[in-house]
Amino acid sequence: MRSLRILCVQLGFHEAYPDASTLATTYNDGIYYVASFVQREFPDAEVEMCQMFWGEKPEDFPLGSYDYIMISALATHFWSNIETLESIRRGKRPDCVVIMGGPHAAFAPYEALRYADYAVTAEGEIPAVQLIKALEAGDPVTDVDNLAYIGAGGELTLNRIARYGSLDTAINPKFLKNAPKLHWATVSMSRGCPFACSFCYAIRLLGRRFRTKTAEDVRSELDAIYRQTGCNRFYVTDLNFTTRKDYCREIAETFRDRDYKFIAMSRVNHADDMELVLDLKRSGFEEYCLGVESEDASVLQAFNKRVDPSEQTRRLLRFAENDIAIHSAIIFGLDVQDRQAIEATAYWCAEARIMHPVFVCLAEYPFQNLLYGARQDVEDHRIIMEVPTYQHYSFVGIFPRHMRPSDLQRGILDSYEIFFKRAFEVETRPQRRARLKAYARSVDRGREGMRQHIRFLERLEKPYYTAAGTLREDALKADFDARHGELRDWLARSAKGSDVEFVKRYAR
Repeated sequence: MRSLRILCVQLGFHEAYPDASTLATTYNDGIYYVASFVQREFPDAEVEMCQMFWGEKPEDFPLGSYDYIMISALATHFWSNIETLESIRRGKRPDCVVIMGGPHAAFAPYEALRYADYAVTAEGEIPAVQLIKALEAGDPVTDVDNLAYIGAGGELTLNRIARYGSLDTAINPKFLKNAPKLHWATVSMSRGCPFACSFCYAIRLLGRRFRTKTAEDVRSELDAIYRQTGCNRFYVTDLNFTTRKDYCREIAETFRDRDYKFIAMSRVNHADDMELVLDLKRSGFEEYCLGVESEDASVLQAFNKRVDPSEQTRRLLRFAENDIAIHSAIIFGLDVQDRQAIEATAYWCAEARIMHPVFVCLAEYPFQNLLYGARQDVEDHRIIMEVPTYQHYSFVGIFPRHMRPSDLQRGILDSYEIFFKRAFEVETRPQRRARLKAYARSVDRGREGMRQHIRFLERLEKPYYTAAGTLREDALKADFDARHGELRDWLARSAKGSDVEFVKRYAR
């Protein structure tokens, strides 16, 4: 095989819509695992990383010299960087192959393929290698896993979905050589989640089978990242790190002698085993991103969340009592959530001692049931598409039936005011108050973007609501059909939503 040159690109956020989360200073680890796996499988290849989160730009690289360009993006990254994608298309060689992965390519491959030759619809390491090997050998790509592309007949083609066993891929620290001082380094220790929360796209990317790396491999990976970057704080991107208690104890023991700190994702019932929580805390697990979402039973039921809401406050208070800081995404936008309910939820977050709530809109990708047979909580025509804030944290992305999108966005903005006011009244411990102040500063970075989005929504929503604020859904749907009906009909000709075997594998 010829010696390959490969550029990996992580698209960044729009400057007007910065990420307000406390994890915004890190990096998305997915493309680093893909790049590292590709480098391991093709040791003679020259693989480079362009990280737009850190100010790097693809046009600063010799685009005309690469054989493959691999791009990773969330929806907001995609729509914030159309000009960048155009510059890549202009600057690359005609025979250079562009591959796009990440959530946007997975759930909107028809959009990704406007700028890429291939889109990856689930885990990407093995498919990337399969694809490169097939193309280099001149073989058809029909057997490449998790691949979407435009077929010879001009139709969208979706290859089979594959779920893999444990992958021992570690991030190659050379891809972090240009990193600025990181507040957190991002890694994964396991993949998959056995639960089926309806809003969770991550299980559709990574599957529901829980798979772990070995504790020793994880330690070697983190030690290497620490040596390269000097960062000793790690954001663990596992969907549900505490799925297996025995694995948690093994990880706790493995890192007992390290001075590392961790944020990990888990469920709120992790508080029921405080002995394990404290064991992990002794090894640096002092923060968790918990799947709380709401204190309202009807909201949790709508999301297929199988937790007892009556126990949530007690569990959250137990974390606070033991100096465990909790992050959580709190979801708004359902028909059962009026403005009063939104404000009450924001107040409850402070009462329950959540340290870092991120108030988000329930936004989805359109055509998911059509393409994949996946559940959708929001109909296609109510989704606000093709804007930089699409699928982006604290920005409204739907047309609610009971309140204007701009009013929902104001509710999200006001929720932070309500939360911080009450949280500073409730919290007396200096360390926790300092954390709240730091989080308030990070939220302030996103306020002007939210106000800008309110002005955008006011223009967008004007034709679709009555004077009383009721959605004129027939008008909205008619306009959606006029704009996107042809696309929907094209997708329907090759969609997998009615393919029983495909849907069964996709839901695993």
